[in-house]
Amino acid sequence: MSASAANPQPKKAEKLRLITYLSPGIPIELFETLMHYLEQVTGREAYIIHESRWSCPPSERVDLFTTDEVDIGFMCGSGYIRLRDNPNVELCKAAPLHIHKNSQNRPVYFSDVIIDSSNKLKYKEFQDLKGHKWAYNDNLSVSGNLIVLKNLKQMGVNSTFFGNILCSGSHLKSIEMVLDGTVDAAAIDSNTLSAYLKSHPHLKDRITIITSFGPMPVYPVVFNSRLPGELKDQITKGLLEINKKPEWKEKLLELGVNGYIPIDSSLYNLETELVDLVKGLSIVAAYY
Repeated sequence: MSASAANPQPKKAEKLRLITYLSPGIPIELFETLMHYLEQVTGREAYIIHESRWSCPPSERVDLFTTDEVDIGFMCGSGYIRLRDNPNVELCKAAPLHIHKNSQNRPVYFSDVIIDSSNKLKYKEFQDLKGHKWAYNDNLSVSGNLIVLKNLKQMGVNSTFFGNILCSGSHLKSIEMVLDGTVDAAAIDSNTLSAYLKSHPHLKDRITIITSFGPMPVYPVVFNSRLPGELKDQITKGLLEINKKPEWKEKLLELGVNGYIPIDSSLYNLETELVDLVKGLSIVAAYY
């Protein structure tokens, strides 16, 4: 008997190539759970790329949808808005329902302005932060910067409202900077904050949310448009029906997601309007 007959090679299976740009702010476990679920839904072998350097495909590089290296992507809304005229990019018509006290079962998220709880008598509302130290994660972040610029504009001020501004480089670093006293406050993606407090329960009493900005359209699921229409429909239907499967519903709830809901591209008009509103505004900071 030949070696090949004794050890038959596995049959080559069709692949499903995923990428997330949202971790570590959003726990990688969420996307790994979705990867396993979509394997079950499609019968394909799924793999995931964890790209932690950017929250969406960087504009200075050719995106992986155009080069046909990924099939499904999880990214920030501003990334989708930039790419939506790309013929290789297509919005999945299902979006996650992240749990937040203000979400009202909508596909949205918020920007939670946090302080160290030891300062809650000093900083009772956003206006009390005038002249104090502020951190943000990056210039293009909707939850960490753009929504803040919008609210400053509505107050009739600009970023000089703050006394000192530091660019942290990530929401997680901004949280650390509030806790160690490097800054007095920061605006944090509500889902990142929720996941952080779940994994650091001993710090829950150390952080106080003084206000929440938003809502903002939730992070989209994006297809490579080359995928067969039947497969895209199968994946969309699978996501929309995930809550009908108790095992998967329980796993999602553990990760702060209450299923998926039907959407279309108009959901992201709100973010387009926000970007247009703050065009020309900037935040001047030292990099930490």
